[in-house]
Amino acid sequence: MKRLLAIPLLAVLLPISARAEKSPAPALDPGAVKSLLHAYQEAFGHPATGLLYHHRLDGPRGDAVLSSPEEIARGEVRGKSMPWGYGSGIQDIALENGQVLFALCEAHDATGDGDLAAEAKSLFESLQILARISPEPGFVPRGPHPDGKSYYRDSSRDQHAAYIETLWRYGRSSLATPEDQAFIAETLHAIAARMERNDWRILNEDGSAQAHVGFGWKQFTTVGAISLLSSLAQIADATGDPHWKKLYDRYSEERDGERWTKWLHPDAVETGPPLTLYANQFTQALTALRRLETDPARQRQIAEFQRRWAERALDANVFDPKKWRRLDWAGDRDEAATRALIEPLGLDLNRAISVLELYDTYDRRWWDEPDSRTHGVMHKLCYGLCTVALHGALLSEDPALRARVRPTVARMVDEFTAHQQHYHGGENFNRTVILGLLALGDSSSQDR
Repeated sequence: MKRLLAIPLLAVLLPISARAEKSPAPALDPGAVKSLLHAYQEAFGHPATGLLYHHRLDGPRGDAVLSSPEEIARGEVRGKSMPWGYGSGIQDIALENGQVLFALCEAHDATGDGDLAAEAKSLFESLQILARISPEPGFVPRGPHPDGKSYYRDSSRDQHAAYIETLWRYGRSSLATPEDQAFIAETLHAIAARMERNDWRILNEDGSAQAHVGFGWKQFTTVGAISLLSSLAQIADATGDPHWKKLYDRYSEERDGERWTKWLHPDAVETGPPLTLYANQFTQALTALRRLETDPARQRQIAEFQRRWAERALDANVFDPKKWRRLDWAGDRDEAATRALIEPLGLDLNRAISVLELYDTYDRRWWDEPDSRTHGVMHKLCYGLCTVALHGALLSEDPALRARVRPTVARMVDEFTAHQQHYHGGENFNRTVILGLLALGDSSSQDR
C-alpha cells in the first residue's frame, strides 16, 4: 500500500478477556484506530493497486488466495460459475474501499489529522482505476485483481452506489484538488448517463442482462427512493450539470412526491422490510442526501429517518424475522437446525435479543474450533449485525445515538487490535476500521 501509517501496532495492544461482556468499555484511542488501519492495509492491501481486498494477502499463499485471472476471465470462483465473483476476494473492491475512503474523509474533516489526509489521498488515487479499467464508460466493475486488469463483469447496486458516494464525498472534502474534482465530475456523469440509458437499472458490462443486484432504482420502495434520489443529488452536486438536478426534482415530485411522502417518511422505517447484514450501505446514501437537500423540512425528515433507522437496528429483536433477515447468518437452515447452531453460544430463538446484547456473547473461546459451524455463525450474528447498527448511528445527526454506540466501537477496535492476526476474512475487519474512523469525529470533539 502507499504511504502506510508508521505506527507500531504493539504500542496500542490492550488486554481483553475471552468474552467481550467481561471487558470494561475502553475509551476510543485515535492512535489505536490509526494503528488498526495500518494493520488492515498491511494484511489486506496490495502494493500493485493500492487497494484493500476481501481476503488476507500476507499469508504464505500471498495473492493466490484470490481467484486467479484465468478464473475471473471465465466468470468462475473455485471452478463454479460465479459471474459476480462472490468468494473471489475481489468482489467488493468498490464497496469496501469506498466506505473506508468515505470514513477517512469524515475523520479528517473532523480532526484535521495529517496522517488521515495522506491515507485518504492515497486511497482516492488507487480507486481511480475502477473508472478506467473497463472499456464501457460508467460501468463500475467488481475488482480489479492485483494484476490491475482482471475483474468480474457483473456488478451490483452496492458497488455503483458506494463508488458514487466515495467520489462525491472526497470531492467535497478539503483534500480534493481541481483536477480531482474534474475526474470525479467526469466519472459520475458517465455512471449516471449509462444508468439513465438503461432506465436506472445496472446492467452487466456488455449490456446483455441486468446485473445480479442491478434492480431498477425508479421502483417505488424505500431502497429505490434512497438509491435514485441520493445518487442524483450527489451527481448533480459534483458535476454542476442542471440535467441531473432537473431529474432529481422530477423524481422527487413524481406521483405527488410519493418518494418523500411515503418511502422516505420516518414512519416507513418501522414498517419496512427486515434489516440485513448488508443494510449499512444505505447509511452513506442517506447521509449524502441529508447534506445535499436544500429544503430544511426534508433535511429534518431524513435526519429523523436516520435516527429511527439506527434505533430500530440497535433495539429490534434480531430473532424476529420481521425485523432482521435470518438468511444472512443462518443460511437456509430450518428452525431446528438454527436452534442447534446457536445453542452453544447460549442463545435461544424464543428469547428476544438486540445486536448490542449479541455482541456481548461474542466468545473468543470458539476460536479454538475454527471449523465449527458455531464459530462461523458467531462472526456474522454476534459481530457483523452489530456493525450495521453502529454504522447507522455514527452517521446520524443524533449526538445521543453516537455517544451510545462509541463504547461498543471502542471494544471492537480493541478486539481487532489485540487479535487482528487471527482474522483472515476482511468483512468485519473492514467494518471495524470504518467504525473507528467515523467515531473519531466525536472523540476529537470530546477531547478538545
